[in-house]
Parts: sequence; structure tokens; C-alpha cells
Amino acid sequence: MSPEPTVEQLIAAARARATGDDELALLDAVIAVTRDLADHADEAVDQVVRQVRAAGHSWTVIGEHLGVSRQAARQKYADRVERIRQAAASGQAIRGRDLEGSLSSALAAAGTDGLSQAGTEHLLLGLLTDGVAAATLEQLGATRDKIRNTSRRLFDYPTGQAGAGQPVFSDEAEAALAAAEQLATERTPDCAPIVVNTPQLLAVIATNPGSRARRVLNDLGVDVADIKRLLHCYINLPRTPFGRRSRRARGGKKQPDRCSFCGHPSSEERRLVAGPEVWICSDCVALCGEILTQPADAQA
Repeated sequence: MSPEPTVEQLIAAARARATGDDELALLDAVIAVTRDLADHADEAVDQVVRQVRAAGHSWTVIGEHLGVSRQAARQKYADRVERIRQAAASGQAIRGRDLEGSLSSALAAAGTDGLSQAGTEHLLLGLLTDGVAAATLEQLGATRDKIRNTSRRLFDYPTGQAGAGQPVFSDEAEAALAAAEQLATERTPDCAPIVVNTPQLLAVIATNPGSRARRVLNDLGVDVADIKRLLHCYINLPRTPFGRRSRRARGGKKQPDRCSFCGHPSSEERRLVAGPEVWICSDCVALCGEILTQPADAQA
């Protein structure tokens, strides 16, 4: 086993990931490196607990090694272990704990707004719950109240009524989640499990010029370049929102080509046009045409 990294090694790793030569860039990178270590530690425990269970050991034994009761170990890890097992068996991406909490908060926010569907603006609200994305948005001044008030002003929400039943994600939000999984897949080695966290989702919805979340960020004056800069230490952003290249899925199947702006896959109804390392679908072409017909000040 490799020894624990020393302070000097951590700083050296951060310096290699820093986006600038000044002390503040180094500080951002150090924070990123240490958070990565904490996230990887949690994921490592999840993975090994799954292996221990697969080897036939009881929750009582696992709890003893974790220093908690049998009930506490089962409550904390049972569902997580099963999801990891199913995802690993199917080659699917695993959603990190921070992302799972953010998605639950997004659906709750849509219900509070009296909506049956949660859009990408609700994903933006949910990302303020926990994790790297929350810290990034807060650093750029995008608070929960600001996002909620701006969303209610920009979009046509019902007033004085509750939504019917549990909200679900809109097509745009589902496409963003698929794009975040694709981004995580592209940036994960073949030998490692694919884990999707909040940075990938924030990168996708912030860099999609047609998303409702991007409209909210634009209205708040948040510079997408700043989001990319702050997320650079956590993920290697591709040149497009989530790139054209993709890792072959386990089993040899090639991942379907997707629009580099909205995330929808190619279909008979939604044809794609290829460019250098980028795709664009017919719907996004139409949206671009609508944007270009507007006065310049309306596009800002």
C-alpha cells in the first residue's frame, strides 16, 4: 500500500492543478485536492463494504469494524451498497451522495413552487444543498433566495396552488443528468467505477446556453467562465458542454451521439449535425436562429 501523502506532496499536487500562478489559485487547488481525498475516502468505504457483504459477512461484523451498531451500519450502507452493486453489474454510472441529496432538494423545490416537473433551474437550487457545486455557486454570489426569486420572475409558475403529487424531472433536466453521466464517463479511466457528483451537473447546466438554469445565471450576472475556472480543479472540462467523444460502454456498445448543447441523443425526430468535436441537434439550431433574430441587448 502506498503511504499517505505528505503535506508537501498535497501542495505539489495542488500546484499542478492550479489554474494560475498566484496564491489564491493555489488555495483553490489545495481545497479541491483535499475535498477529492475526502470524497474518495467515502467512496472507498462504500466499495469495500460492498465487497465485505459479498464475501458473506454480517452487518454486525461490519458495524464492529466501523465502530457503530449493526442497525446504524445497515441503515447507512445497505441501500448504497445495493445501488453500487447494481450499477457495477450493468456498467452504469453511480450517483454520489452529494448529487443524490441535490436531486432530492430539486424535486422538493419544484413541489414548493406548485409544479409537476422540476426544471434545470430547480437543479440549480438543489446544487446549493451540498458539495463542490454549492461552494462554487455561493462563492459567485448565487444564493438560494436569488435563484428562487429570479426563477419565479423569469418563468411562468402557478400562484397560490400546490403541485399534484410528487414532481418529476423535466425532459431538459433529464437530459442534463444524462449529460453529467456522460461527462463523468469520459473523464473516468476504464478500470474505475463511474461516479457522478455535483461538479459534473453544474458544468453541464451552466455551459448549456439554452437551459433555464443558464438563463437564471445570466440574469444574476454570474460569469460561466468563473464557474469553469472554479470547477477546473475537480473535473477536466471538455471544450464543449460534455463533448462528443465517449468511452465505450462495458459490453462493447458505443455510446449514442448526443447534442453538445441540450444533451438529447440522435433520433429520427431530432437529427444531429456534426462539427469538430461537437454535435448540435435540429432543435438547438432553431433556438440559435431565434436568439440571433433578437436585438443584441436582448441576448446579453
